[in-house]
Amino acid sequence: MGDQNIINGVKRLMDINTDINILGGMPDYNLIRIYIAGEAKDKSTSEVQMQYTSIKTEKAFKRFRKAIDVSMNRFKNDNLKQMLQMLCSEQELDETMLLMFFWNMSLNNELLAYLNEKVYFPVLFSGRTTITAEEVSACLNELKQTENGLKEWSDSTIDITASKYLTLLKKFGLLEGTIKKKIIYKNLSEKQFVLFLYWLIQAEDTTNLGDSIWMKYSFMEKEYFIERCLKHKYTKYINVNFNGDILRVEPLLSYEEICHEC
Repeated sequence: MGDQNIINGVKRLMDINTDINILGGMPDYNLIRIYIAGEAKDKSTSEVQMQYTSIKTEKAFKRFRKAIDVSMNRFKNDNLKQMLQMLCSEQELDETMLLMFFWNMSLNNELLAYLNEKVYFPVLFSGRTTITAEEVSACLNELKQTENGLKEWSDSTIDITASKYLTLLKKFGLLEGTIKKKIIYKNLSEKQFVLFLYWLIQAEDTTNLGDSIWMKYSFMEKEYFIERCLKHKYTKYINVNFNGDILRVEPLLSYEEICHEC
């Protein structure tokens, strides 16, 4: 994340919002699926609230809806939009869809991506079994020293955000537990891995996926990730070229097709 925030030698300030807090407190993530799939496009706010959720107040519902629009139902390009919309319209909320939500929100929400980079993935790849809110709070307090978007955050807001961040990861299926959050070590299924590759091709701005900052979102070390890409069973989905240094992957299917072809 660090290199992305340097432009012509000048540090770019992050675009920080409170969507981690809001979405960490949202009771039912099927609402995200409904909005991405377009099932609610012809319904009023009150109709969606009454028909699809148990959210009691219109004010709370509108906060959730805004956070969904900003951090979930927004896409880097049309390919990713087509893939997510197809997935959400063809099936019910499940583990694969929650992973797609995690990947897409990480592209849309800089604070989430930062905390993933500085806290979640270092813990994951170290082999530790637990992650604490204190670690997240320490990370946020350090970031507060350099980011204007956090300058006005109180200690209470920092601690609430740290807690909600872990709750968010739990809702995405990456953590378990109540007081102590334990890491769930993911081994992507064939479908999940193919969808991740198609997502990664669009998420990454360079053609060499071997150096992608987003590769870690496969929950795999680089060596194993490349090894899995080269397996013959994926040749019907992707064209792979690897020369020992540069990894290039091209999709063989459209982003609408891939959701029901793999």
